[in-house]
Amino acid sequence: MPVQRESDINDFAYDYLRKHYITHLGVKNVQVNRAEKTKRGHTLDGLFSLRITPDKLFVASLHTNSSKQITSILLKYKKNGLSKLRYVTALSLFITISLITWKFAGATLVLAILTGLGMATTGFVLHTVLDKQNRFRKISNLVDALKLTPANEQWLGLSISSLAFRNNSLANKLLELCERRGIGLITVGKRVKVVIIKEPRPQTCQQGDFLTHYEAEQQIRKALLGDSYLRVA
Repeated sequence: MPVQRESDINDFAYDYLRKHYITHLGVKNVQVNRAEKTKRGHTLDGLFSLRITPDKLFVASLHTNSSKQITSILLKYKKNGLSKLRYVTALSLFITISLITWKFAGATLVLAILTGLGMATTGFVLHTVLDKQNRFRKISNLVDALKLTPANEQWLGLSISSLAFRNNSLANKLLELCERRGIGLITVGKRVKVVIIKEPRPQTCQQGDFLTHYEAEQQIRKALLGDSYLRVA
């Protein structure tokens, strides 16, 4: 029996979010653009633009490019935990420190063993902390890309089952990061079930709207505003 693979978030997120905004914001038309660029040259995977009032536009961004990298880190951690090298580090420290303390420092064998155990424990804990921090740093660096594509709402899309977030402290760290930065998280797993893990926190553009940041601004405005945009232009 073939192994069932995770579904690709790119096959489902666009239509799902388009319907999401139609339902939740009560609009009929959501302009969906893929592989759009900001005027500063940064690329995002999906841009959702809609008109929520006669003179107000709403923009949402979707990032799926880092899905494989982030899901790989999360799934490996859930399956295998942290690196087994921690045990090698602890054993190496125990042997080395015990021998040095016993043979060269003139300590008794018991004292040498206790000293070695103390250093081994310290090394194990330190390696554990650094290993987890390193994995989270990689995820955080990938999420940082969302800062470069401003929008009223930002979404991170992952091709991963929502079950991968259960009993996964690294996944919880990702959720905390998304919470702090106001990023929404949407996933799709093997059963083609799209799940909103975390809702985004809406942002307000200080001047005008966020569409001004994108190269396709004029085309999207024409598509959303129609004759009213042409009269102003």
